[in-house]
Amino acid sequence: MKSLRIAWQLLWANRWLWLLLVLWPWAMVVLLMLGTVAPGPDDVEAATQQQAIYGLALVAFAGGALLGAEQRSRRIVMVLSRAVSRRQYLAALWWAAYLPLLVYSVDILLTGMLLRAPHSLLGQTTAALLLLGAITASLAVLASLVLPGVIAGGVSLGAVSLLAVSGWQIAMTRLLQVLLTEPLPEWQAQTFSAGLLESAVAACGLFEVAVRIFERRDLRLKSE
Repeated sequence: MKSLRIAWQLLWANRWLWLLLVLWPWAMVVLLMLGTVAPGPDDVEAATQQQAIYGLALVAFAGGALLGAEQRSRRIVMVLSRAVSRRQYLAALWWAAYLPLLVYSVDILLTGMLLRAPHSLLGQTTAALLLLGAITASLAVLASLVLPGVIAGGVSLGAVSLLAVSGWQIAMTRLLQVLLTEPLPEWQAQTFSAGLLESAVAACGLFEVAVRIFERRDLRLKSE
């Protein structure tokens, strides 16, 4: 509960920026519907996949920037002095990066329905986005411990993208292909069930590595 309260405070402090970001799918719908020609199935599919990639980028760069911003404002010292463990604090950063993706995914579903996108496209895209977003959030938090915000976000997004060219025959690779190319020919529950397991293990494992590093870090600021 402490982690969620801290995450909410972080999100509230930047509420106008988050609002603009999560409203982006609606702006794209307006642009498509204002065109002289009604968007075709290919246009709808491309727009949905593009929004999903933006969603991953949202998680990556938000997760990569949070720790640095907290250190610059010195808020991190104040929070950790209030009986908040370092694990809880990192969990708060993870939630602050991931929670906007939940709202963003709902936006994709609603705007996709407005554009009459196939249900299979919407279901597979949002499911893949939520699963891969969990891994991206953990990667971003981990990278932010050793890299500046923008670089940490880019590294985490690049690490997830490597799944597409790795040649690994795992569910997460297929889920990334859903976002980058096209949905699977049919809804394959086995693929998404395996993806849920793989993403949970990977996200938890990466987060645990981040916690172990963070617990050993000297948090004294340069100005002290």
